[in-house]
Amino acid sequence: MSRNIVKAISFFSLMLFLPLPLSAQQQSDPNPTVTPEKEVTTPAPSATEAKPAESKPAEEKTEPAAEKKLTVEEELKPQPQLGDRDMSVLSPEADKILRERYMKESNRVMPPVPRETKKAMFDQMLAATPMSMRDLFNFMTAKRKAKKGLKFNEILEAMELKANDVNFKKVGHNKFWKDVSAITGLPTTRIEVLQFCDAMVGRRMLNYSPEFVVFIPCRIAVYEDANGDIWLMTLDWDVSWLARAWHPDSTLPKELVEDAKRIRDAMDAIMNAGANGEW
Repeated sequence: MSRNIVKAISFFSLMLFLPLPLSAQQQSDPNPTVTPEKEVTTPAPSATEAKPAESKPAEEKTEPAAEKKLTVEEELKPQPQLGDRDMSVLSPEADKILRERYMKESNRVMPPVPRETKKAMFDQMLAATPMSMRDLFNFMTAKRKAKKGLKFNEILEAMELKANDVNFKKVGHNKFWKDVSAITGLPTTRIEVLQFCDAMVGRRMLNYSPEFVVFIPCRIAVYEDANGDIWLMTLDWDVSWLARAWHPDSTLPKELVEDAKRIRDAMDAIMNAGANGEW
């Protein structure tokens, strides 16, 4: 019995020190690759889970500072620092006062003349004058012919420089010939219209006759004809002949006569500079 116990103990001891049997794959592969065990990672908590939502104190709403309301007297004072403004910016009280002031300073728009009346008067004028329609248009036009050899763009540049000298603001430039060429698909002679303005003279003229608005701003056309000659043309602002008009309303106020002369002289200076290429 004791001998059998000893054999059993020896057998179990031997089994502890023997290597374990290899699997079929391990037996065929002399250099087995040990695959590391995958690490089990737990997802990181989201920002909302990581930190409990913090309650922010309610922000105090700041009301924009109320603009100072101007008095009527302040509204009616000149404020050039505010730029151009129309009547819509005024309070009802200031609007009423300023419109009443303008009513005293200016005439109202006259009723339109019926077409039949215009035709009858025009027929009488044509019967009383030997001039044709072209003659009438020519009568109303002041013009200068540009010197030979001057380029079109040189004429424009000289005109704009002179306009600055005589304090005439350029307010527009219509390149009429571009539309003609685009529509016809053909090259064409250049015809451009430059617009100039003295705003305060214009305002005084409109106070006298609101209908005068159809003549402003002042325009000078630079016209290349079929011969290649370049002409500068504008409405003739010479009002000296009005002094001989029989109708009492044909007599302009002295200030407007002086304004008209200034406009005529300025337009002449601009056209002469362009026609002669004066810089």
